[in-house]
Amino acid sequence: MRTRIGKGAALGLATVTVAVLLSGCGGDGESDEERVDAALEAVLKQYRPRFEQRRVALGAAASRLSEGRPGENSCDRALDPRPDFQSFDHQSLALDSYNSPGRGGNVDIVSASEARVPERIVDDPGVKLGRFAVAPGWLIRGLWVTGSQGPLGTNRFEVTSRYGYEPYKGAEEDPVRRLRKMLDVGLHKSYAALFRVTDYREPGRPGDEAAIVKAEVFLADLVTGDVLCRFTAAGKPLFVTGHWYSTTPYEDMQRSFQLDVSRKVAALASS
Repeated sequence: MRTRIGKGAALGLATVTVAVLLSGCGGDGESDEERVDAALEAVLKQYRPRFEQRRVALGAAASRLSEGRPGENSCDRALDPRPDFQSFDHQSLALDSYNSPGRGGNVDIVSASEARVPERIVDDPGVKLGRFAVAPGWLIRGLWVTGSQGPLGTNRFEVTSRYGYEPYKGAEEDPVRRLRKMLDVGLHKSYAALFRVTDYREPGRPGDEAAIVKAEVFLADLVTGDVLCRFTAAGKPLFVTGHWYSTTPYEDMQRSFQLDVSRKVAALASS
């Protein structure tokens, strides 16, 4: 498994095995490295069926979006469990709030156009992309690493170094337990917020007041594949006329968009 993963492979599994494992052989002639690789592969095989169910539900929800009535800020039924979306700071992967499945919210977020093909979701979205995107959450990462393009398949999907660091670094040293925690966090997501961009004006320079993203958002059930709620959300860079502006406008748009989604989900859940 180790040789098939390679540097920068999905979820940083290669980094885990290279950085943590010690070489040497046991009494059975198998090295510590080989034993841990086998254990990691066993975990991926164990979790794969549950992520495949999530993959099917995500695709089913995406295919039903045309049936929705976006902008109504409403849900078709009471939501149980209560949805909780928290914006994800991908530059702080080892934050305690993401060290257990029950923390960090139970809603993931993904572009509706990419929901059926999570392996194609851009892993390092930025202004050079030319469109609006948000970084993939733990559900999507679990779909990557257990999917056909992950270590159990072609191993052709790789993440950039920015998102290739080992999750839970410092919180869980054992690579097998760390992988289980990562996958458990992904499976804890009961819903997906599928967003469909309706207006995107890319920030041309710091302080560009015209920059904005607007989107229709659909809350999908990751068990049944049903589209439960629909609302709109928007994001803009931080800017105060004549005084101050952010030097990271695209990242501001990503964060403010996710915060708006979080507020709308909370309001729908309590109504």
